[in-house]
Amino acid sequence: MQGCATLPMPGCSGKYARVARPSPGSGAPPDGGVNYPRFHGKGRGKGKGSRMRFGTWNIGSLTGRLVEVVEVMRRRRINILCLQETKWVGNKAKEIAPWGYKLWYSGKTRGRNGVGILIDRDYIDDVVDVSRKNDRIMSIKLGIGDEVVTIVSAYAPQVGLDASTRQELWEDLEEVVQRAVSLEVRN
Repeated sequence: MQGCATLPMPGCSGKYARVARPSPGSGAPPDGGVNYPRFHGKGRGKGKGSRMRFGTWNIGSLTGRLVEVVEVMRRRRINILCLQETKWVGNKAKEIAPWGYKLWYSGKTRGRNGVGILIDRDYIDDVVDVSRKNDRIMSIKLGIGDEVVTIVSAYAPQVGLDASTRQELWEDLEEVVQRAVSLEVRN
């Protein structure tokens, strides 16, 4: 499983509880992402009723492909793109000039794993928290108007991992999800 999930703030209606699905075929560009209704209230973007679009892409390697990724986002009007298998090292953020996009990423070993979340200029100022669990799981929290949205990017290959490593990955993902939900309940 690889992908990007949105965790709704408790008390939000069911229409906000969507999950972005991974694109079919590893390495294939996302097929337009998932429409996510823009929260009503005071916030940036195109105003009441506009949509936030999500996508996810197992990129295989982000090296030398950043311009291509931004062009796909622009062409498909994706606001937030979760990336898997970036194969970049570090826990950093990178601004993508001249388009005004920003990439947050997490990676430990060169040439292996790595996840990232790329956000377009309309939502960069809405980012209030970035959490990097490891080189397979990270999350970003957006404050949009009176609402909070947590985006989780996860990379969980099913081949080549022993059972204990898979179990640890699922436990880490559960911890990230529970922490996001518990923080939103307190706010």
